[in-house]
Amino acid sequence: MLAHWKNYFSEKRKVYVFLFTLLSIAAVLFGFLHFLTYNETRIGFVFNDPILSQFTPINVSTITFITTYAFGLSGLIIALQKPEVFIKLLQAYTIMTIIRIICLYLVPLEPPVNIIPLKDIFLESSFYSGRENLKDLFFSGHTATVCLFAFGFENKKLRLIFGIGSIAVALLILAQHVHYSIDVIAAPIVSFIAIQLQQKLKLQ
Repeated sequence: MLAHWKNYFSEKRKVYVFLFTLLSIAAVLFGFLHFLTYNETRIGFVFNDPILSQFTPINVSTITFITTYAFGLSGLIIALQKPEVFIKLLQAYTIMTIIRIICLYLVPLEPPVNIIPLKDIFLESSFYSGRENLKDLFFSGHTATVCLFAFGFENKKLRLIFGIGSIAVALLILAQHVHYSIDVIAAPIVSFIAIQLQQKLKLQ
């Protein structure tokens, strides 16, 4: 792995690309942090979800947390083996986060009626600023993040594994009524768009 990164940084242009990528994602995530605080104060639409109305929510926060971050961390570790793949995913995640801010602004939603708030230690101590964020809805960030790996990796087995992982996360989130069904349905679509935009922009 170190040899791959050493070879990557041997080109000055790629050093600039790497620094630009880090600065971009830091700036976007900083903006996202403040946007989420503002978003919680907005009055959103109430959506009568025909899928969620079919069952009573159950608390699967621990399983959801473990599943999401197990796939997320393993995806990052795998991506780190190849600098181009790692940087592609960082850039795609940045694009996806920008799209997410736009979607949240244009489609403000009130949380599902029977929501059981998801306990996510990482988010609560960072982006959620120690509070429960209930209006961070359209689209599902947990689902979209795992989907990003499924679309970003070229290896077919990895794509399948992370594809299954994204379905598992989506089902767990729905089981707890953390998101509406439209939130998890939109997630893979946006992830795919983010990967495609990253490739078309030729940011590497």
